[in-house]
Amino acid sequence: MSNDQGGDDIAGGIDNGPADDGHGDDPRDPSREPSRDPFRDPFLDPDDVELEGLLTDDDLALLLSAPELWASPSDDVEDRIVAAIAAERDAMASAGPATNRVAPVVGIDTARRRRQRWLVPAAAALIGAAAAALVTVAVVPSDDEPTADATITLAGTDLATGIDGTAAVTTETSGVRIVIHAAGLPRRDGGEFYEGWLKSCDGTELVPIGSFHELDEAIGWAGVDIATHPLLTVTRETVAGPKDPAQGSSGEVVVSGALTPCPAP
Repeated sequence: MSNDQGGDDIAGGIDNGPADDGHGDDPRDPSREPSRDPFRDPFLDPDDVELEGLLTDDDLALLLSAPELWASPSDDVEDRIVAAIAAERDAMASAGPATNRVAPVVGIDTARRRRQRWLVPAAAALIGAAAAALVTVAVVPSDDEPTADATITLAGTDLATGIDGTAAVTTETSGVRIVIHAAGLPRRDGGEFYEGWLKSCDGTELVPIGSFHELDEAIGWAGVDIATHPLLTVTRETVAGPKDPAQGSSGEVVVSGALTPCPAP
């Protein structure tokens, strides 16, 4: 038998399959990917799995009815997640190269039960984390100050030459909020402090608004109408006994200003 004859016999023994009649896909077409079950194919890349349709209505109902989904996460949930990731990493490292590991073939029902077991804790952890983030946002106060109704310009006296500043005035339900900004004055501690005052134009009424270590940002409050007490002063003070005359203003004014000019006497 010649070589040519043998080649013809071999070629004739190959079944090329039915010809495409135009009524369906050719199974030999390399562009046609067969349907693969992610639960039965151990070599299927998880990134290639289409998740749509894997979560049935029963799965969703089970997920939403699980009480642990709505429970608050424990305080150590972050530590446990990190520990689980580390354990998985160590297990994969000890198992050797990925090419030597073959995933066991499991039934669709078994795979679905496994998926349900991790879906509920994972969803609960995500919801808990989102709730914690919302709570954090809700309880952290804003650094923005409320819009002031008026601003008093402050000027330094002979005891604080070169010092100037402002006082933002806001009338609120609990009283008048006064935020003083007069940077550059030395801090006072150890029984020495600054004290703010509101004073009437005739000088007969003096109302304290608070004591401070420094005036870079000092927040004071007054329980009187600032329209009737438009003068603001800050004095240097020292601690005194309850009946000591020094409980009043020392008269050592460092900065002062007026919300509105007082009428001429």
